[in-house]
Amino acid sequence: MKPALTFLTTATLLSIGAPVLAQQRPDAGLLLQENGPRALREPAPAAPLPIPTPAPPPQAAPGGVTVTLKQITITGNTLIAQEELLRAIGPALGKTYDFAGLSALADSISTYYRAAGYPFARAYLPQQDLQQGALRIEVLEGRYGQITAHGDADLSAPGQRFLSPLRPGSVIESSALERVTLILDDQPGIKSIPVVRPGREVGTGDLAVEVRRDHRYAGEIGVDNDGNRYTGRNRVHVNLDVDSPFTLGDQLVMQGMYTNERMWFGALSYALPLNAHGLRGRVGYTHSYYTLADSFAALDATGTADVGSAGLSYPLVRSQRYNLTLSGTLEHKRLHDRQGATDSSSDKSSNSLPLALNFDLRDTLLGGGVTYGAISWTPGRLQLDADLVPNDALTARTAGHFSKWNLDLARIQSLTSGLDLYGRVSAQWADKNLDSSQKFGLGGRNGVRAYPSGEGYGDSGALAQLELRYAVGAFVPYVFFDTGRVSVNRAPWTADANHRTLAGGGAGLRYANRAISASVLLAWRTRGGAPRSEPRDGQPVVWANAAYRF
Repeated sequence: MKPALTFLTTATLLSIGAPVLAQQRPDAGLLLQENGPRALREPAPAAPLPIPTPAPPPQAAPGGVTVTLKQITITGNTLIAQEELLRAIGPALGKTYDFAGLSALADSISTYYRAAGYPFARAYLPQQDLQQGALRIEVLEGRYGQITAHGDADLSAPGQRFLSPLRPGSVIESSALERVTLILDDQPGIKSIPVVRPGREVGTGDLAVEVRRDHRYAGEIGVDNDGNRYTGRNRVHVNLDVDSPFTLGDQLVMQGMYTNERMWFGALSYALPLNAHGLRGRVGYTHSYYTLADSFAALDATGTADVGSAGLSYPLVRSQRYNLTLSGTLEHKRLHDRQGATDSSSDKSSNSLPLALNFDLRDTLLGGGVTYGAISWTPGRLQLDADLVPNDALTARTAGHFSKWNLDLARIQSLTSGLDLYGRVSAQWADKNLDSSQKFGLGGRNGVRAYPSGEGYGDSGALAQLELRYAVGAFVPYVFFDTGRVSVNRAPWTADANHRTLAGGGAGLRYANRAISASVLLAWRTRGGAPRSEPRDGQPVVWANAAYRF
């Protein structure tokens, strides 16, 4: 930290009056939080796998010779014990059946296998002598014959590697088949179409997966007014994804953002598959620069934030109905703030290791819905430059090791045709006072929407949101209510109020088609008083954005 060498002039002191000093001055850490990804993404709808199941055998006509069963033997079953299959048949001994009835007993075993996750299993009646009342049922459990990937020449060979968890000769099991084909289809820019056909040998099926390029580039350009008053409320952003540029499944992502007050943010990341089971690696770097304007312009305050990261992710569960992904990321942050009016600066850095579980679940409860979210634990260590340490030791004591837990949970519940209820809960708990780059915020378009970005930051807190939505074609009007509460400091060192509760509600309209999305909303405060992050006290607060995807 560079000590102050000059005194503020009287004019400068007057320009930084008491109302401004009462407001929280944004710094590199706080702005990094504001401009990072805060919104919880809704999972994409699950597309059904185009894998045909075998047609049921033709039903036998009733009548003809009958037999009274004295014994039932099941052969060919390696996955389900005979006792369990006999229970699936039910009480059959001592009863008299014609050929249609005996076939129905075999069909009940086929149905039981398929319900257990073996869609290509089939039970049938082999040729046999039933004069003694002994029935034998043969089971073909349905095994893989050939397993091949085909399609685009440069994608077939790497696509074949993604099919390697499935082995020729192994039983066709629906969850394993679903996992492998979905992981292949998850690869950026790739579209896969699996088909199972009858194999060369009886009881086998050949899996053929067409792998083709769906697109090479995807991007978005958009505008919004989500920014901070002092670094630029109006923003323009550009994102570009380069999908599978070097190998099947890798992705290069470039992001840029610029505000009307000359703040800019840039990010570059690269991810690629590390094996055929869904493990992915990612490295990334972000840099941002800000200059404070408006009421803080006289401070001549600028700053930068640099973040380097490297991480891994792995789908513990991958299916159409529910998913669970584990991820871990090593992050290094360097934060620099400078105040030209006092010729002073400060530098901080931190290392952290966020560990997260992301999940989603689709169900048919009360008309159907999807629940999704994430839970994470972040241990880390904050280092301050030497000149900041004495003051920090007497006040917030943020330096050193820290730990925090985060929860983000949301549900979209279908009520009637076109009418949905959305609910979200987000929370953070910290074990000590945190640096601004790790705090939990309430304000902004992704929080309590009646308050501006930068409002209501604290070490621990919780946020709840409710929306009632009604889809009319591409338009979705909605009403909403948000509320949240934070503890400003985990361990207060002053007598100032340490808790803040905010609430507000309003109405909005969203529009989206394949290429264009836009939204506008109006929000009014119901609890929490006037904003403290900026002097503006007008209502309603208006948020608007528009984007074009290509």
